[in-house]
Amino acid sequence: MSRVVVAGAFDTKAEPLGLLVESLRALGERPITIDTGVFGGEHGCDHPAEAVAEAAGRPLGDMPALGRAEAVSAMSRGASRILGRLLENGEVGALVCMGGSNAAVVFSHLAPVLPVGIPKVLMATSVAGETRPLVGGGDVTMLYPIVDIEGGNSILRGMIARLAGVAAALRRSGRLQQEVGPDRSVGLTMYGVTNQCVTHCRALLSSAGRESLVFHANGTGGRSFESFVAQGLVSSVIDVTISELTDELFGGLWPAGPDRLRTAARLGVPQAVAPGAVDMICLGPIASLPPGFRSRTHQPHNDLVTLVRTTPEENYRLGESVAERLGDPIGAASVLVPMKGFSALDIEGGPFYDPEAVDAFVEGVRSRMSPAVSLVEVDRHINDPVFAEALVGAAARSRTSSPPS
Repeated sequence: MSRVVVAGAFDTKAEPLGLLVESLRALGERPITIDTGVFGGEHGCDHPAEAVAEAAGRPLGDMPALGRAEAVSAMSRGASRILGRLLENGEVGALVCMGGSNAAVVFSHLAPVLPVGIPKVLMATSVAGETRPLVGGGDVTMLYPIVDIEGGNSILRGMIARLAGVAAALRRSGRLQQEVGPDRSVGLTMYGVTNQCVTHCRALLSSAGRESLVFHANGTGGRSFESFVAQGLVSSVIDVTISELTDELFGGLWPAGPDRLRTAARLGVPQAVAPGAVDMICLGPIASLPPGFRSRTHQPHNDLVTLVRTTPEENYRLGESVAERLGDPIGAASVLVPMKGFSALDIEGGPFYDPEAVDAFVEGVRSRMSPAVSLVEVDRHINDPVFAEALVGAAARSRTSSPPS
Protein backbone atom coordinates (compact mmCIF):
# COMPACT_ATOMS: atom_id res chain seq x y z
CA MET A 1 0.00 0.00 0.00
CA SER A 2 1.31 3.44 -0.88
CA ARG A 3 1.90 5.91 1.94
CA VAL A 4 2.70 9.58 2.50
CA VAL A 5 6.43 10.18 2.83
CA VAL A 6 7.38 13.07 5.14
CA ALA A 7 10.93 14.36 4.73
CA GLY A 8 12.40 17.13 6.85
CA ALA A 9 15.03 18.28 9.32
CA PHE A 10 13.77 16.74 12.55
CA ASP A 11 16.82 18.10 14.40
CA THR A 12 15.61 21.71 14.11
CA LYS A 13 11.92 21.26 13.17
CA ALA A 14 10.94 18.36 15.42
CA GLU A 15 7.86 20.06 16.88
CA PRO A 16 6.17 21.16 13.62
CA LEU A 17 7.15 17.98 11.79
CA GLY A 18 5.83 15.95 14.71
CA LEU A 19 2.54 17.84 14.44
CA LEU A 20 2.40 17.01 10.73
CA VAL A 21 2.96 13.31 11.41
CA GLU A 22 0.28 13.33 14.13
CA SER A 23 -2.16 15.14 11.82
CA LEU A 24 -1.61 12.58 9.07
CA ARG A 25 -2.15 9.70 11.49
CA ALA A 26 -5.37 11.34 12.72
CA LEU A 27 -6.56 11.21 9.10
CA GLY A 28 -5.88 7.48 8.94
CA GLU A 29 -2.52 7.76 7.17
CA ARG A 30 0.60 5.80 8.09
CA PRO A 31 3.37 8.23 7.10
CA ILE A 32 6.93 7.17 6.39
CA THR A 33 9.42 9.63 7.90
CA ILE A 34 12.88 10.58 6.62
CA ASP A 35 15.11 12.78 8.80
CA THR A 36 17.30 15.08 6.70
CA GLY A 37 18.69 16.98 9.70
CA VAL A 38 22.47 17.24 9.82
CA PHE A 39 22.72 17.01 13.63
CA GLY A 40 20.81 13.77 14.10
CA GLY A 41 19.17 12.86 17.38
CA GLU A 42 16.45 10.36 18.26
CA HIS A 43 13.16 11.43 16.71
CA GLY A 44 11.56 8.06 16.02
CA CYS A 45 11.89 8.39 12.24
CA ASP A 46 11.61 5.37 9.97
CA HIS A 47 14.79 6.54 8.26
CA PRO A 48 16.89 8.43 10.82
CA ALA A 49 19.54 10.95 9.92
CA GLU A 50 22.31 8.36 10.37
CA ALA A 51 20.76 6.18 7.66
CA VAL A 52 20.28 9.18 5.36
CA ALA A 53 23.91 10.20 5.74
CA GLU A 54 25.02 6.62 5.11
CA ALA A 55 22.95 6.59 1.91
CA ALA A 56 24.85 9.74 0.90
CA GLY A 57 28.15 7.95 1.45
CA ARG A 58 29.24 9.83 4.58
CA PRO A 59 28.95 9.30 8.32
CA LEU A 60 26.56 11.73 9.98
CA GLY A 61 29.35 13.05 12.20
CA ASP A 62 31.09 14.51 9.14
CA MET A 63 28.13 16.65 8.14
CA PRO A 64 28.56 19.73 10.37
CA ALA A 65 32.15 20.19 9.23
CA LEU A 66 31.05 20.33 5.60
CA GLY A 67 29.30 23.63 6.09
CA ARG A 68 25.58 24.22 5.97
CA ALA A 69 25.10 24.25 2.19
CA GLU A 70 27.13 21.13 1.41
CA ALA A 71 25.70 19.24 4.39
CA VAL A 72 22.13 19.95 3.28
CA SER A 73 23.03 18.92 -0.26
CA ALA A 74 24.58 15.67 0.96
CA MET A 75 21.58 14.79 3.12
CA SER A 76 19.32 15.59 0.19
CA ARG A 77 21.22 13.11 -1.96
CA GLY A 78 20.93 10.44 0.71
CA ALA A 79 17.22 11.07 1.13
CA SER A 80 16.78 10.88 -2.65
CA ARG A 81 18.31 7.41 -2.70
CA ILE A 82 16.07 6.24 0.12
CA LEU A 83 13.03 7.70 -1.62
CA GLY A 84 14.04 5.92 -4.81
CA ARG A 85 14.11 2.59 -3.00
CA LEU A 86 10.72 3.25 -1.45
CA LEU A 87 9.38 4.08 -4.92
CA GLU A 88 10.72 0.82 -6.34
CA ASN A 89 8.88 -1.04 -3.58
CA GLY A 90 5.61 0.70 -4.41
CA GLU A 91 5.45 2.47 -1.04
CA VAL A 92 5.24 6.11 -2.16
CA GLY A 93 1.78 7.60 -2.57
CA ALA A 94 2.74 11.23 -1.92
CA LEU A 95 5.74 13.28 -0.80
CA VAL A 96 5.54 16.11 1.75
CA CYS A 97 8.33 18.46 2.83
CA MET A 98 8.00 21.32 5.31
CA GLY A 99 10.35 23.95 6.68
CA GLY A 100 12.35 26.95 5.50
CA SER A 101 14.72 27.41 2.59
CA ASN A 102 16.62 24.20 3.42
CA ALA A 103 13.37 22.23 3.23
CA ALA A 104 12.88 23.72 -0.23
CA VAL A 105 16.36 22.56 -1.23
CA VAL A 106 15.62 19.05 0.00
CA PHE A 107 12.31 19.09 -1.87
CA SER A 108 14.07 20.18 -5.09
CA HIS A 109 16.20 17.02 -4.84
CA LEU A 110 13.39 14.65 -3.88
CA ALA A 111 10.58 15.72 -6.20
CA PRO A 112 12.40 14.75 -9.44
CA VAL A 113 12.84 11.20 -8.09
CA LEU A 114 9.08 10.67 -8.40
CA PRO A 115 7.34 10.32 -11.75
CA VAL A 116 4.51 12.52 -12.95
CA GLY A 117 1.33 11.50 -11.16
CA ILE A 118 2.67 10.97 -7.63
CA PRO A 119 1.76 14.11 -5.61
CA LYS A 120 4.63 16.29 -4.40
CA VAL A 121 3.73 18.85 -1.73
CA LEU A 122 5.87 21.58 -0.15
CA MET A 123 4.99 23.99 2.63
CA ALA A 124 7.85 26.41 3.18
CA THR A 125 8.42 30.09 3.72
CA SER A 126 10.54 30.20 0.56
CA VAL A 127 7.57 29.52 -1.74
CA ALA A 128 6.87 33.26 -1.51
CA GLY A 129 9.95 33.81 -3.69
CA GLU A 130 11.35 32.29 -6.89
CA THR A 131 9.74 28.86 -7.24
CA ARG A 132 10.83 27.68 -10.69
CA PRO A 133 13.71 25.59 -9.27
CA LEU A 134 11.19 23.94 -6.93
CA VAL A 135 8.59 23.17 -9.58
CA GLY A 136 11.13 21.99 -12.13
CA GLY A 137 8.38 21.07 -14.58
CA GLY A 138 6.76 18.57 -12.20
CA ASP A 139 3.29 18.24 -10.70
CA VAL A 140 4.02 20.19 -7.53
CA THR A 141 1.66 21.65 -4.91
CA MET A 142 2.96 24.47 -2.72
CA LEU A 143 1.52 26.17 0.38
CA TYR A 144 2.77 29.33 2.03
CA PRO A 145 2.61 28.85 5.83
CA ILE A 146 1.97 32.56 6.65
CA VAL A 147 4.10 32.32 9.80
CA ASP A 148 7.52 30.75 10.10
CA ILE A 149 7.81 26.99 10.61
CA GLU A 150 8.75 27.30 14.25
CA GLY A 151 7.03 26.05 17.39
CA GLY A 152 3.36 25.19 17.49
CA ASN A 153 1.33 28.41 17.58
CA SER A 154 -2.32 28.33 16.55
CA ILE A 155 -1.77 29.70 13.03
CA LEU A 156 0.98 27.22 12.30
CA ARG A 157 -1.03 24.34 13.74
CA GLY A 158 -3.91 25.27 11.47
CA MET A 159 -1.64 25.41 8.42
CA ILE A 160 -0.07 22.06 9.30
CA ALA A 161 -3.55 20.55 9.59
CA ARG A 162 -4.33 21.92 6.13
CA LEU A 163 -1.08 20.51 4.77
CA ALA A 164 -1.88 17.08 6.19
CA GLY A 165 -5.37 17.23 4.69
CA VAL A 166 -4.02 18.18 1.28
CA ALA A 167 -1.39 15.42 1.33
CA ALA A 168 -3.87 12.77 2.45
CA ALA A 169 -6.45 13.82 -0.12
CA LEU A 170 -3.91 13.82 -2.92
CA ARG A 171 -2.59 10.40 -1.98
CA ARG A 172 -6.10 8.97 -1.89
CA SER A 173 -6.97 10.53 -5.23
CA GLY A 174 -4.55 8.10 -6.88
CA ARG A 175 -2.01 8.72 -9.61
CA LEU A 176 -2.85 10.79 -12.64
CA GLN A 177 -3.99 8.60 -15.50
CA GLN A 178 -3.91 9.44 -19.19
CA GLU A 179 -7.21 8.54 -20.82
CA VAL A 180 -5.28 7.85 -24.00
CA GLY A 181 -2.05 5.86 -23.80
CA PRO A 182 1.31 7.52 -24.48
CA ASP A 183 1.40 5.82 -27.89
CA ARG A 184 -1.60 7.98 -28.90
CA SER A 185 -0.51 11.19 -27.14
CA VAL A 186 1.23 14.13 -28.78
CA GLY A 187 3.00 16.95 -26.93
CA LEU A 188 2.54 20.53 -28.16
CA THR A 189 3.77 23.93 -26.95
CA MET A 190 1.79 27.17 -27.01
CA TYR A 191 1.66 30.89 -26.30
CA GLY A 192 -1.39 33.07 -26.65
CA VAL A 193 0.13 34.42 -29.88
CA THR A 194 0.33 30.87 -31.32
CA ASN A 195 -2.97 29.68 -29.84
CA GLN A 196 -4.78 29.47 -33.17
CA CYS A 197 -2.11 27.22 -34.65
CA VAL A 198 -2.27 24.84 -31.70
CA THR A 199 -6.08 24.82 -31.77
CA HIS A 200 -6.00 23.79 -35.45
CA CYS A 201 -3.42 21.11 -34.67
CA ARG A 202 -5.52 19.73 -31.81
CA ALA A 203 -8.57 19.43 -34.03
CA LEU A 204 -6.61 17.55 -36.68
CA LEU A 205 -5.00 15.25 -34.11
CA SER A 206 -8.34 14.57 -32.43
CA SER A 207 -9.88 13.53 -35.73
CA ALA A 208 -7.01 11.04 -36.06
CA GLY A 209 -7.71 9.60 -32.60
CA ARG A 210 -4.80 11.27 -30.84
CA GLU A 211 -4.77 13.21 -27.59
CA SER A 212 -3.02 16.59 -27.45
CA LEU A 213 -1.08 17.51 -24.31
CA VAL A 214 -0.47 21.26 -24.58
CA PHE A 215 2.25 22.98 -22.53
CA HIS A 216 2.50 26.74 -21.98
CA ALA A 217 5.93 27.91 -23.10
CA ASN A 218 6.66 29.99 -20.01
CA GLY A 219 9.91 28.36 -18.91
CA THR A 220 8.38 25.96 -16.42
CA GLY A 221 6.01 24.74 -19.13
CA GLY A 222 8.95 23.95 -21.37
CA ARG A 223 10.56 21.95 -18.58
CA SER A 224 7.30 20.03 -18.12
CA PHE A 225 7.17 19.39 -21.86
CA GLU A 226 10.72 18.01 -21.92
CA SER A 227 9.98 15.93 -18.81
CA PHE A 228 6.97 14.31 -20.47
CA VAL A 229 9.10 13.47 -23.50
CA ALA A 230 11.85 12.03 -21.28
CA GLN A 231 9.36 9.87 -19.34
CA GLY A 232 7.83 8.44 -22.50
CA LEU A 233 4.44 10.03 -21.85
CA VAL A 234 4.07 11.22 -25.45
CA SER A 235 4.80 9.37 -28.67
CA SER A 236 5.67 12.43 -30.76
CA VAL A 237 5.92 16.21 -30.43
CA ILE A 238 4.74 19.23 -32.37
CA ASP A 239 6.89 21.93 -30.82
CA VAL A 240 4.99 24.95 -32.10
CA THR A 241 6.35 27.54 -29.66
CA ILE A 242 10.07 27.71 -28.87
CA SER A 243 10.22 31.26 -27.50
CA GLU A 244 11.91 30.00 -24.33
CA LEU A 245 15.10 29.80 -26.41
CA THR A 246 14.71 33.51 -27.16
CA ASP A 247 14.48 34.29 -23.47
CA GLU A 248 17.48 32.09 -22.70
CA LEU A 249 19.69 33.66 -25.34
CA PHE A 250 18.68 37.29 -24.88
CA GLY A 251 17.84 37.72 -21.20
CA GLY A 252 14.08 37.21 -21.16
CA LEU A 253 11.91 36.17 -18.23
CA TRP A 254 11.23 32.55 -19.10
CA PRO A 255 14.13 30.38 -20.20
CA ALA A 256 13.51 26.64 -19.94
CA GLY A 257 17.05 25.44 -19.36
CA PRO A 258 19.65 23.49 -21.33
CA ASP A 259 17.42 20.49 -22.15
CA ARG A 260 14.93 22.54 -24.14
CA LEU A 261 14.64 21.17 -27.70
CA ARG A 262 17.15 18.38 -26.99
CA THR A 263 15.21 15.55 -25.35
CA ALA A 264 13.18 14.30 -28.31
CA ALA A 265 16.24 14.37 -30.55
CA ARG A 266 18.31 12.48 -27.98
CA LEU A 267 15.68 9.81 -27.37
CA GLY A 268 14.51 9.38 -30.95
CA VAL A 269 11.02 10.76 -30.35
CA PRO A 270 9.58 12.00 -33.68
CA GLN A 271 9.26 15.77 -33.76
CA ALA A 272 8.07 18.65 -35.89
CA VAL A 273 9.38 22.04 -34.75
CA ALA A 274 8.15 25.54 -35.61
CA PRO A 275 9.67 28.91 -34.62
CA GLY A 276 6.53 30.05 -32.83
CA ALA A 277 6.93 33.38 -30.97
CA VAL A 278 10.67 33.68 -31.56
CA ASP A 279 9.87 37.18 -32.81
CA MET A 280 9.67 38.33 -29.20
CA ILE A 281 11.67 38.52 -25.98
CA CYS A 282 9.50 38.46 -22.85
CA LEU A 283 10.52 41.10 -20.32
CA GLY A 284 8.96 42.75 -17.28
CA PRO A 285 6.78 45.87 -16.99
CA ILE A 286 7.56 48.68 -19.43
CA ALA A 287 8.94 50.86 -16.64
CA SER A 288 11.52 48.18 -15.79
CA LEU A 289 12.86 47.59 -19.32
CA PRO A 290 16.67 47.70 -19.45
CA PRO A 291 17.96 50.76 -21.34
CA GLY A 292 19.07 48.71 -24.32
CA PHE A 293 15.53 47.51 -24.97
CA ARG A 294 13.57 50.74 -24.47
CA SER A 295 14.35 52.13 -27.92
CA ARG A 296 13.39 48.89 -29.69
CA THR A 297 9.98 47.93 -31.02
CA HIS A 298 7.97 46.65 -28.08
CA GLN A 299 4.40 45.84 -27.14
CA PRO A 300 2.84 45.59 -23.66
CA HIS A 301 1.30 42.16 -23.15
CA ASN A 302 -0.18 43.11 -19.77
CA ASP A 303 0.87 45.11 -16.70
CA LEU A 304 3.59 42.58 -15.86
CA VAL A 305 4.98 41.56 -19.27
CA THR A 306 6.39 43.55 -22.18
CA LEU A 307 7.23 41.88 -25.49
CA VAL A 308 10.31 43.22 -27.32
CA ARG A 309 10.78 42.48 -31.03
CA THR A 310 13.81 40.35 -31.91
CA THR A 311 16.17 41.65 -34.59
CA PRO A 312 17.23 39.79 -37.75
CA GLU A 313 20.63 39.22 -36.15
CA GLU A 314 19.00 37.66 -33.08
CA ASN A 315 16.77 35.50 -35.24
CA TYR A 316 19.83 34.22 -37.09
CA ARG A 317 21.34 33.21 -33.74
CA LEU A 318 18.06 31.55 -32.79
CA GLY A 319 18.13 29.53 -35.99
CA GLU A 320 21.67 28.42 -35.22
CA SER A 321 20.62 27.42 -31.69
CA VAL A 322 17.68 25.38 -32.96
CA ALA A 323 19.92 23.46 -35.36
CA GLU A 324 22.57 22.90 -32.69
CA ARG A 325 20.06 21.64 -30.14
CA LEU A 326 18.46 19.23 -32.57
CA GLY A 327 21.91 17.95 -33.50
CA ASP A 328 21.84 14.54 -35.19
CA PRO A 329 18.50 13.23 -33.95
CA ILE A 330 17.96 9.50 -33.58
CA GLY A 331 14.38 9.78 -34.82
CA ALA A 332 12.82 11.80 -37.60
CA ALA A 333 12.90 15.57 -37.06
CA SER A 334 11.77 18.50 -39.16
CA VAL A 335 11.76 22.28 -38.79
CA LEU A 336 8.82 23.93 -40.50
CA VAL A 337 9.06 27.70 -40.98
CA PRO A 338 5.93 29.82 -41.57
CA MET A 339 7.37 32.42 -43.94
CA LYS A 340 4.59 34.95 -43.38
CA GLY A 341 5.19 35.37 -39.67
CA PHE A 342 5.90 33.65 -36.37
CA SER A 343 3.13 34.99 -34.10
CA ALA A 344 -0.12 36.94 -33.97
CA LEU A 345 2.01 40.11 -33.75
CA ASP A 346 4.35 39.11 -36.57
CA ILE A 347 1.84 39.42 -39.39
CA GLU A 348 1.53 41.85 -42.29
CA GLY A 349 0.27 45.10 -40.79
CA GLY A 350 1.15 43.93 -37.26
CA PRO A 351 3.61 45.64 -34.89
CA PHE A 352 6.27 42.91 -35.14
CA TYR A 353 6.05 42.15 -38.88
CA ASP A 354 9.59 41.75 -40.27
CA PRO A 355 10.16 39.44 -43.28
CA GLU A 356 13.91 40.05 -43.01
CA ALA A 357 13.94 38.49 -39.54
CA VAL A 358 12.02 35.46 -40.86
CA ASP A 359 14.62 34.97 -43.60
CA ALA A 360 17.43 35.37 -41.06
CA PHE A 361 16.01 32.57 -38.92
CA VAL A 362 15.92 30.24 -41.94
CA GLU A 363 19.51 31.04 -42.78
CA GLY A 364 20.58 30.46 -39.19
CA VAL A 365 19.00 27.00 -39.16
CA ARG A 366 20.49 26.14 -42.52
CA SER A 367 23.99 27.19 -41.45
CA ARG A 368 24.18 24.56 -38.68
CA MET A 369 21.59 21.98 -39.68
CA SER A 370 22.39 18.27 -39.69
CA PRO A 371 21.48 16.29 -42.82
CA ALA A 372 19.24 14.23 -40.52
CA VAL A 373 16.92 17.23 -40.01
CA SER A 374 14.45 18.42 -42.66
CA LEU A 375 13.96 22.16 -43.18
CA VAL A 376 10.65 23.08 -44.80
CA GLU A 377 9.60 26.62 -45.72
CA VAL A 378 5.81 27.05 -45.74
CA ASP A 379 4.43 30.18 -47.43
CA ARG A 380 1.84 30.75 -44.73
CA HIS A 381 1.48 32.51 -41.38
CA ILE A 382 1.95 30.37 -38.27
CA ASN A 383 -1.74 30.72 -37.33
CA ASP A 384 -2.99 29.79 -40.81
CA PRO A 385 -4.83 26.43 -40.76
CA VAL A 386 -2.72 25.30 -43.73
CA PHE A 387 0.43 25.63 -41.63
CA ALA A 388 -1.15 23.54 -38.86
CA GLU A 389 -1.94 20.89 -41.46
CA ALA A 390 1.71 20.93 -42.53
CA LEU A 391 2.88 20.47 -38.93
CA VAL A 392 0.51 17.60 -38.20
CA GLY A 393 1.40 15.97 -41.51
CA ALA A 394 5.11 16.25 -40.79
CA ALA A 395 4.63 14.75 -37.33
CA ALA A 396 2.63 11.87 -38.80
CA ARG A 397 5.32 11.16 -41.38
CA SER A 398 7.94 11.33 -38.64
CA ARG A 399 6.10 8.71 -36.60
CA THR A 400 5.95 6.30 -39.53
CA SER A 401 9.58 6.85 -40.54
CA SER A 402 11.19 6.76 -37.08
CA PRO A 403 12.58 3.44 -35.85
CA PRO A 404 10.69 1.87 -32.92
CA SER A 405 12.07 2.84 -29.53
